[in-house]
Amino acid sequence: MSLINLIGNVCIFGSLASSVVGIFWARKNFGLAKKLIYFNFFAMTLATLGMVYALLTNDFSVSYVAHVGARETPRFFAAISLWSSLEGSILLWGWVLSAYSALCIYLYRDSYADLMPWVAITLFAIGIFFYIVLGIPANPFHEVFPVPPNGPGPNPLLQNHWLMAVHPPMLYLGYVGMSVPFAFAVASMVTGNFGNDWVDITRKWLLTAWMFLSIAIILGGWWSYAVLGWGGYWAWDPVENASFLPWLTATPLLHSIMVQQRRGMLKMWNLSLIVTTFLLTLLGTFLTRSGVLDSVHSFTESGIGLYFLIAIAIALMSSLALLIWKAPQFASTGKFDSPFCRETAFLLGNLLFVCFCFVVLLGTLYPLISEALRGVKVSVGEPFFNQMSLPLSLAIILLMGVGVATPWKIGDKKVFFKTIRWPAVIAVLSIPIVWFFGFKNGWILTTVAFSLFSLSIMLLEMAAKSIQQKSFFALFQNQPRRYGGFVAHIGIIVIAVGVAFSSAYQEEVQATLKGNESLQIGPYTVTLQKLYANQAPQRFEVIAQTLISKNGKPISIMEPKLNYYPTQREPVSTPAIRATAKEDLYLTLMAFDEKGMGASLRAMVTPAVSWIWWGGGIIVLGSLLALSFWRRPKKN
Repeated sequence: MSLINLIGNVCIFGSLASSVVGIFWARKNFGLAKKLIYFNFFAMTLATLGMVYALLTNDFSVSYVAHVGARETPRFFAAISLWSSLEGSILLWGWVLSAYSALCIYLYRDSYADLMPWVAITLFAIGIFFYIVLGIPANPFHEVFPVPPNGPGPNPLLQNHWLMAVHPPMLYLGYVGMSVPFAFAVASMVTGNFGNDWVDITRKWLLTAWMFLSIAIILGGWWSYAVLGWGGYWAWDPVENASFLPWLTATPLLHSIMVQQRRGMLKMWNLSLIVTTFLLTLLGTFLTRSGVLDSVHSFTESGIGLYFLIAIAIALMSSLALLIWKAPQFASTGKFDSPFCRETAFLLGNLLFVCFCFVVLLGTLYPLISEALRGVKVSVGEPFFNQMSLPLSLAIILLMGVGVATPWKIGDKKVFFKTIRWPAVIAVLSIPIVWFFGFKNGWILTTVAFSLFSLSIMLLEMAAKSIQQKSFFALFQNQPRRYGGFVAHIGIIVIAVGVAFSSAYQEEVQATLKGNESLQIGPYTVTLQKLYANQAPQRFEVIAQTLISKNGKPISIMEPKLNYYPTQREPVSTPAIRATAKEDLYLTLMAFDEKGMGASLRAMVTPAVSWIWWGGGIIVLGSLLALSFWRRPKKN
């Protein structure tokens, strides 16, 4: 056995053994449990670095390298191919879990003496599952003999864009981060800690994981848009949905936790949402990596599906048992005093998000359910998801403004209507203005009106508070969670507007052109100048050089291309994109004449796509502002 294989297996099974010991000793000797948590982080870091080294040095005696490595793959893509296939992605998952566990235990090593042993036990239990999967069905450190001279390289789609370097890690940071709130929820139920200590901690970790998951979803849409060549960014693909589901339960949880902190309400509801969010991360991993659903994003069918089903069943049954057992002790101490209070708005928002989650979950799993019960394969496509999600999304956008306009506890109807008066006027006036500019789709008009309504309420409050405190930045210094939340909400509104316009008003033209011939799309003229080829280290590229003119004036050169990989029968398209705030021009090379005389091009003009990526950046900014509110942990 090679040194890398030996080190990797020792680290994995060492982490498994230490986690088993930690479960039994965490309550008796928490000091030992802390050391075992730190050991797991050290061991998984060593295993992960060993795999990266093997990938960079083309050590084909390591099974994972033989599966995804290739000498001609650029070293950047060789390194990030760590998460390009099943075994490597599980290895990264195990390392991220060990890092979260070590950070959590370190931050609260001298605090919350009643909670922390059970937090450690829960994290050890989650670790045991992943280390078993990593050690048995998805072990990347098996030895290969005889050693092959070369490998096939990573999936061509996964070495076509730099976003591959950041999208999967962000997704794992979001997914695995939900383990920490789950661990604190379990600890609170077991110990009977009914105060707000665990809630304060949970909200910080939940917001951190939610931020990473939000980044991952936005980057995933950007990757799909920039790599796949179809001109879209979200197709309700099962694996896309798998990342969206825990986001749909974590988002309302961030709001309902505030109700518990302020009013002592929704305790059992919040515990249930935490458990549901964690279970959905396991389900998402199962859907992505078991191969049970057809998806352009999923891995091939593997043997880990049964392991994940068993883990989901154990986590579900044990969590339900705890919830039922402790339900009487988590009774709410507050009550809803008025339909015009913020608690009511938050509860309605929670119900809308849960309904949204159920719709996405049903549409995602229905093909599996149908095949299992009736033996008939069916597919649930975009029409179902769009029809069901549009009204829910619009209601959520409207409630974002209503929630800000309503006070806590006792709502005053007169104050409420006074607060929303001018935002409502702005929203109503926006409808004929948008209509005048040619956007007559009913969903578009409603989206703009509701978005401006909620945006106006938030901006008016921020302006009033800034004048009162004589400083805009004082808002974030004094109440970073509230106004950081406002910024994140503004990001979501920007995304909603971008999605609405880009979905409803995309224009497309396809034509076969010879040298110096043109196609017209909107204000743009696309002229084919020449075709040429390029031999890259890992692929052969055919590139169409085009001159782009707008209203008769040349503005840029765009070069869509087709990439030919030795292991791929069909070429992989790389579109060329010219992005502006108003619209994107999107060019795809569909086919070409082998003599270089002509090419088939598809051109699309899509409004407001860039707003989606900007909105994601605004969400991150808001999350970081909200996270700046970080209390020091209490000492024992």
